[in-house]
Order: sequence, then structure tokens, then C-alpha cells
Amino acid sequence: MRILNRLGGIELSSAYACIKAISKKKREIIDQRRGDFVKGARERGVAEETAEEIFGLIEEFGSYGFNKSHTAAYAQIGYQTAYLKRHYTPEFMAALLSSEIDDGNKRDFLVEHIEDARKFGVEVLAPDVNSGEPDFTVRDGKIVFGLCAIKGVGRGAAEGIARARGEGGPFKGLHDFCERIDHRLVTKTAVERLIAAGAMDRFATPHGHRAQLLAALPGAVQSAEVRQQDRKRGQMSFFDVLENAGDGAAGGGDVPLPNVPPWGNVEKLKFEKEALDFYFSSHPLAEFDADLRRYASHEVQQLRDLEDGAEARVGGMLSQVRFMTTKKGDRFVRCKVEDFTGQAECVMWPSDFARYKDCFVEDRIHLFEAAVDWKGRGDEPVLVLRRVMSIEQARKELTKGLILRMALGRHGPEAVEGVARILKRAPGPCAVYLQVRDPAGRRAHFRLGDEYKVHPAQVRVEDLELLLGPGSVVFTGR
Repeated sequence: MRILNRLGGIELSSAYACIKAISKKKREIIDQRRGDFVKGARERGVAEETAEEIFGLIEEFGSYGFNKSHTAAYAQIGYQTAYLKRHYTPEFMAALLSSEIDDGNKRDFLVEHIEDARKFGVEVLAPDVNSGEPDFTVRDGKIVFGLCAIKGVGRGAAEGIARARGEGGPFKGLHDFCERIDHRLVTKTAVERLIAAGAMDRFATPHGHRAQLLAALPGAVQSAEVRQQDRKRGQMSFFDVLENAGDGAAGGGDVPLPNVPPWGNVEKLKFEKEALDFYFSSHPLAEFDADLRRYASHEVQQLRDLEDGAEARVGGMLSQVRFMTTKKGDRFVRCKVEDFTGQAECVMWPSDFARYKDCFVEDRIHLFEAAVDWKGRGDEPVLVLRRVMSIEQARKELTKGLILRMALGRHGPEAVEGVARILKRAPGPCAVYLQVRDPAGRRAHFRLGDEYKVHPAQVRVEDLELLLGPGSVVFTGR
């Protein structure tokens, strides 16, 4: 701002506006101030070429820059953290996870860090009240899940659980847990979240399940409150006498769990996500992963490589469904579609939404035919949804043809022979096409002979993609 002011004669208020425009990449304002600066600099004896060069440096610095001392400090910290990440990976990742644990707005970072830890070969253990501390910790090279990362379990509750476990040893069961914790710190709601997150799964083994634990919780809490009140008054129950006599059979872990139906996998994962804000033990998409990869033309992360208006078929789970109304009163929907590679912002306009309105339910898994929209967007495109298909519908409609994408110069005779062997191991009614692209981007399409027709449910897509690369196998209804 001082350079613009003193060298170019631009008032400080205008210089501030110019700097803001540079940071926001507002070209019209930048070009106007460039002219003002060059003119003012020439009036002060600076050559026009030099003035242009100086303004160019300011504009370049505005994209991302800071002073050298700041750079040095960043470099030192960057080196230190890189060293720790390489040589103390479990400890580093546990610390990284703990740094995000108290910020409810950073749940996505927890997911990324857990995935990174797994990629580095570090196992992240499931939540467990008999091992978890408030923060993420490390034991035997594995990351122990921090109890504070469970929604509704605050730091006070997590510390109370760890303290009770430290004083009396591991919890024997749900009733034992409820009798030993301070219910002023660990509320019934917090225990419900612990059950939903899987932190009490050990109390349901070997043949129990989380639904039983949740059904048993009201009785366990009531019984615990009665026993805690009796102890405060100095009264001892029959169970207290047995425990003092050293009879471990009296522990709360032996109280039978009620006989109730177990949660289905989708319901179990739904409760798990409510407790953690993310899926940990599995993902609802996992059950349909093979079908989604078989029928989708693109994964979410590949959409940013497509041009405006390009067509794509994406498979995934609906989230953040928002029903909206235009100024004319027509209904449409905005939502997100999530697969294993990320989330895509989506919209379906009224003309199409009228046909598919019943399909837009949270956590429902579909295939979507859409067009990519980059108009007025930032770094990520929006998908304009045009059609919604269930997995079963896709199986019926999208298995008439199999397209194999190949690249000239990258896939040689060995790859072609390997493809032929894989196709012949799964004969069926589905025609196979080759889509060959040369280095210039030109494409040629070939239909293979009938001896290479395949059964869509039996052909090994993973083997084909191992030869040709991810995303090279697409099923089509044509």
C-alpha cells in the first residue's frame, strides 16, 4: 500500500481497495489501478517499464506471499513435523487427530486424518470405554480412539470414564459401567452415544449387539442410581457383599441383556454416524461398491477434470437434501452425492424433480445421470441431475454393453491379450466395445466379436482395471 501511495501517488484508501481487489482477483479494478499507478509513477520520474514491473510484482505477491522471517519459521516447523510424521507416525497422527477433537466444525478433518493414518499402515482402533482416553493416544503402535471425539461425550465425561476405569480396573459390563461412573458428568445421553459409536461393543460379545445394550440402558441407569444412593447412606446390597468377598461373578458384566432384534447394517451405521459425524466401522456404500463402480462413468473426484456441460453417471449416497421453491412456486432440490472419493454439490431443477421427488431421501443410495456445470463456480463443479436410478434398476438397464477405455501408446499387445483372457472367462450376452484414444485426444470405437461377449455380473472388473487403469471399465445400456 505504501509503494502504491508513495511511488504511484494513489491515496491510501484506494491503495487498500487495490490490494483487496488483487486478493479477490477482481480484474477490472486491478487494471484500473495499474493505469493509475503507472501514470503516477511516471510523473514522479519512474520509467513506465519499471513501473509496470513493480506493479506486476505487487500483483504476484498478492496471490500468496509473506516476509522471509515468516518463511524461515514455517520451514523449520515444516521440517520438524515432517520428521515426526516419518519416524513417529502413530504418535504424530494421534496428536493431529487430538488437535481437531474439540472443534465440531472440523469433523471432515478427523475423517481425512483417520484415512491418512490407515494409508500409512497405522491401525486406528474402534472407540472403547475400556481403553480410550479423552484424546487420541498410542498403544503398541496403534492409535486408540479418543472418547472426546464422540458427540455428546464432553471432556469432563471422558475424563470421568478414564478416572473410574483407573480406580476400579476395566469395566465388566454395562451395569458395572453405570454403577461406577459419575452420572453428573456422564449423562444417559452420553452413554447412548457411546453405545451407538461402538464404544461398548465388548459388553455385548460374544453373541450380543448394540440394540440390546441400548434397550438395557434405562434399567442399568436406574439400578446404578439406587446402588449409588445406598452406598452413600452406608447400606450394602447383596451384590456389594459378594464383591467385597472377591466373587467376580457378581460384577455387572453378567447381567443378561434383553432379547431384542439387532439393528440392520444400514441402521447400525446410521446411529454410528450420528454419534461420530462420520462412519468408522464401515460405510453404507461398501455393500454396493462393486455395483457403483460397475455402472458409474465417473467418480466424484474425476468430475473436476470434465468440461462444462459434459455428461456423467455418478453413483453414491444422498446427504444434505434441501427441498426448495423457485419464485414461480416450482419445487426443486439441492443435495450432495457422496462416494468413496468425495462429495459433489448437486441440483435437480423442477422439470426433472417432479418425476423423481420421492427418490430424494437422506442416506439413500442411487445412480445419477447428470451434466457438469462450471458456470459461475469456484474450484468444484455442480452436478445438474437429470435422472435417478436405483441399483436394481441400473442392473436391468445398464448391462447391455461393456466399454473398455484404452490409450494408444500406453496399452500394448500384452494388455490386449490380458483383456481377451479375462473376457473369455465370463461368457454371456453383454457386448464389449473398445474406446481407444490417441495422444492427440482423438477417439476410435470398436465392437468386439461375439466370442468376447460377457456376463455383466461375472466379469472381473477389478482384473480389467488392474490392466487398463481405474475408471477404464464402464457398463452401458446401449
